Amino acid sequence: MYIIIAFLVFVIVFIATTQLISNRYWKCIYTTFGYENYFKAVAKLKSEGITYKTKTPINIGSENLQNRMDSTQYDVFVKKEDEQKAQKALHKNI
Repeated sequence: MYIIIAFLVFVIVFIATTQLISNRYWKCIYTTFGYENYFKAVAKLKSEGITYKTKTPINIGSENLQNRMDSTQYDVFVKKEDEQKAQKALHKNI
């Protein structure tokens, strides 16, 4: 029993450490709500050839059929060395 618990703790610590190490080279440059705004932002990054990744930490979408607005939060991350290029791309009008 203790071996299984110790193994699970090890796996959790390993995953958390790996994510922490890999995320230190990325910077959140843009946060938006709703998939339409998200797709507009990443289209601008793609058009400039900028590598990005996305996290969705909060999803407060309503199950209510009358409220169909997508309120999912999207955090867009780019590599730290691409931060200025990404900011310029996001502020361009397409």
